[in-house]
Amino acid sequence: MSLYEQVKRINEAEYTINRLIYKHYKQYLNSSITTQQAVVLDIVYLSKRITVGEIAIEMNISSSAVSQLIAKLEKNKYIKREINLQNRREVFISLAENGLEYFSKQDYVEQQIAEKIYCKLSSDELDELERIVKKLKEISMKELL
Repeated sequence: MSLYEQVKRINEAEYTINRLIYKHYKQYLNSSITTQQAVVLDIVYLSKRITVGEIAIEMNISSSAVSQLIAKLEKNKYIKREINLQNRREVFISLAENGLEYFSKQDYVEQQIAEKIYCKLSSDELDELERIVKKLKEISMKELL
């Protein structure tokens, strides 16, 4: 068996797992959020407070494109804008009520996945899986960034 064939089988298994998880838990997740909006929310969530320009750099898109995404998210109360009092031209973006709820629901789903799926693995298997995934993440970051 070639490396390509093995990687393809691994990717297909991962895709199937993710598809089954999504199908089972989609009622808890907000399907009205587009993929790009979800990326913006993730960036804001991880940063706590961030500027439009920083989001644009992170997403590798224009600030005006980010502003359009933010306008829709702000209208639906997922994010809020705050003027930087030290530099009034700078606007910070942070999560609003629906944004916090969005991540609360994601956390619930992750807890359910841990309790229904990952609990079936032994402690050693979980440690090995975590080690391998971390290593793949490090390699990917080194090779792809």
